[in-house]
Amino acid sequence: MIKKYSWLNIIPFFLFFISTIITLFIVYKDIDNPFSNIFIIGYVIYLLMYALFLIIVAFVNIKKLSWKEIRKRTFNFIILFILLGGSNYLFNFFFLPEKINTYGFLFIGLGSALGLSFMDLALFRKKRS
Repeated sequence: MIKKYSWLNIIPFFLFFISTIITLFIVYKDIDNPFSNIFIIGYVIYLLMYALFLIIVAFVNIKKLSWKEIRKRTFNFIILFILLGGSNYLFNFFFLPEKINTYGFLFIGLGSALGLSFMDLALFRKKRS
């Protein structure tokens, strides 16, 4: 199961990377002009569209997987969710007890576990032999 990057994934990621650097520069230098405001609004819209694109590609590729592979990824997701959510909660409990958020550890664990378990489906494609 050799995988490689698809040009359909490289170009949007390159645009994401470059626009993130430009946005960080604008925010860090506190540049306030109409172009920078329009650029940041466009960047946020691009982020939402790029996230939607990655989710759609991941769902399309999930349909191509066997039930055994889906079960393996789901089990991996559950284990990672428990480990990451629990470690985040314990870290906050011992080191930041005044800032314990009831749902914060769940969202961080959920997002990280989903990303680690399923996002390779959105970024890579199988190489055809």
